[in-house]
Amino acid sequence: MIALVMIAGIAQSVRAKQTAGDLQDQYAKLSRQFAAENPRWRPIGPTTGTLLFIATDEYTPPYVLDASTQEVRNKHADALFDLARQAAEAGQLSLAFQWATETVRENPDHAEARRVLGYEQREGRWLTAYGVKMFDTAGKVWDPKRGWVAKGAKDSDDAKGEADAGRHADIKTGWQIRTDHFQVTTNHSVAAGADLAARLEQLYQIWRQLFAGFYYTPLEVRALFAGERNARVLSHPFHVIYYHDKQQYVDALRKHQPRIAETLGVYFDTLHEAHFFAGDEHSASTLYHEAVHQLFQESKPTAKHIAATANSWVVEGVATYFETLTEHVDPRAGLYFTMGETSQGRLPGARARISEGFYIPIGVLVRMGKGDLQRSPQIIPIYGEACALSTFLIDGEQGRYREPFVRYLQAVYAGHDSDGTLAEVTESSNTELDAQFRRYMLQSLP
Repeated sequence: MIALVMIAGIAQSVRAKQTAGDLQDQYAKLSRQFAAENPRWRPIGPTTGTLLFIATDEYTPPYVLDASTQEVRNKHADALFDLARQAAEAGQLSLAFQWATETVRENPDHAEARRVLGYEQREGRWLTAYGVKMFDTAGKVWDPKRGWVAKGAKDSDDAKGEADAGRHADIKTGWQIRTDHFQVTTNHSVAAGADLAARLEQLYQIWRQLFAGFYYTPLEVRALFAGERNARVLSHPFHVIYYHDKQQYVDALRKHQPRIAETLGVYFDTLHEAHFFAGDEHSASTLYHEAVHQLFQESKPTAKHIAATANSWVVEGVATYFETLTEHVDPRAGLYFTMGETSQGRLPGARARISEGFYIPIGVLVRMGKGDLQRSPQIIPIYGEACALSTFLIDGEQGRYREPFVRYLQAVYAGHDSDGTLAEVTESSNTELDAQFRRYMLQSLP
């Protein structure tokens, strides 16, 4: 018995020493084997960046699967979840949540992965924590066009509410649509509010996969994957205001931001509100950018003044990184996402400027506070480089810097940062990071 315990301890120690690169190599091997057994089901990952999936739930209905391949997918799901556990033990929290989510993609009924992600089963369906509350205490289910409605409710039951649109014409008395992590107020329609809330829940899943360590501690994640605790539930929703059109958006917010007409969406950290509008000008990239500001700002207690004297680049860099988020729907593979592809968002412009010789050294970037950044005549290229540098720290070097980057963000949002924090958490000098970053961007050019 003692020998077995010692062997188990040694195995756990070896796992704990696994790097992000080691784990990524195992994942790549698993994925290749699975793709060979199940052709065309798994999408081909991007050359640069990350391939991401989301768990199906109330807000993202399941897609039609080929039942004949379920046995193969179940086997792959078990292997994925074992790898996710290894990642959790090794402190690679992002990879742990990423692969737990992919586990559910392959086997929607994988009970352990569902538990880790915070789901419970009711009448054969996997529900989120808020979904369980609505189902158990209010007898309601989610309808993608009507939000939470009574079980068995017919479309005609809500016709009266839509007909009463006049009562909700003012945003102050707009419809309220609540989901697990968001509360959307809109004067457009219930359907528009429910659709936006569902899209934001998908964004939250992706944000959690990439930045799990911002919200959870390594000890908490290890206990979660070991079955010693259940997923933590957010105590309050993020407030999002969704206007009928841009003019209403401008009229309502001009007092807060005189140049609001130049924007397509905005997050006010002092109000703890994100504001968007419907219509042709609506921008998915702006939605992701501003909502991610909100997720970082409000997911945990933060400093009163963030990046005031240094590191302002990363606050905008990580938000602009989310502008590269791209949704894909494949007839066979279903719904999936890619992020960090150098053909998306601000990355092509950043690559072009670097290849032409424009470059601000990291040692200069980290010394810029919020005011320095906003007053800089080079603000546009700085935003582009900040996006590119965030992409490198998340996706480059086989994920070597992803968890250090999360710790860097933690320090910045907690107000415990200095211009030396990035070098400290990455255990690399700014000069070393400069060389690696430039190589990553230039080698990714077409």
